[in-house]
Amino acid sequence: MLSQIADIADLIAAAAIIVSLLFVAYEIRATRKQTELTNWRELLQTLTDFKAQPNDPKLAAVLVKGHADLSSLSDAERLTFEMYLEQGVHIFGNFLKHNDALPQKLVGLDGAVANYFYEMLTTPGGAQWWEDVQRRKRFMPDTYTVTNTLLEKRKANNGEPI
Repeated sequence: MLSQIADIADLIAAAAIIVSLLFVAYEIRATRKQTELTNWRELLQTLTDFKAQPNDPKLAAVLVKGHADLSSLSDAERLTFEMYLEQGVHIFGNFLKHNDALPQKLVGLDGAVANYFYEMLTTPGGAQWWEDVQRRKRFMPDTYTVTNTLLEKRKANNGEPI
């Protein structure tokens, strides 16, 4: 009789362990999903903040001038222009990285980023800056590969938005 009770207790203990493991797995999955959502919200806020920067008329003037002719900028204006473009490349690169990490990619994100890179890096000043940073190796090698691929994708579309 005692051995039967011990067997039943072992069975109950094993079931409790399995239920506990299932619960832990569920919690880990829920935490991972919440973390992904939090990362996306932070990335979206970063993008919103980045895109709002030209609302400052002084920065907008520097960007307009820099996109038209990089050499027309003063040293301070050039630094502002270059850091703005560099920040954009990083932000949109993070979007692509996070999109690739999602179980279900956001449809159209690659095209939207390609359009942004094209508009930012094919103006006379933007193109000159992009050529210069590639020569100076200011980014990781994959950044150039991904960005140039997106630029080529839009160029292959005759410059039309993707």
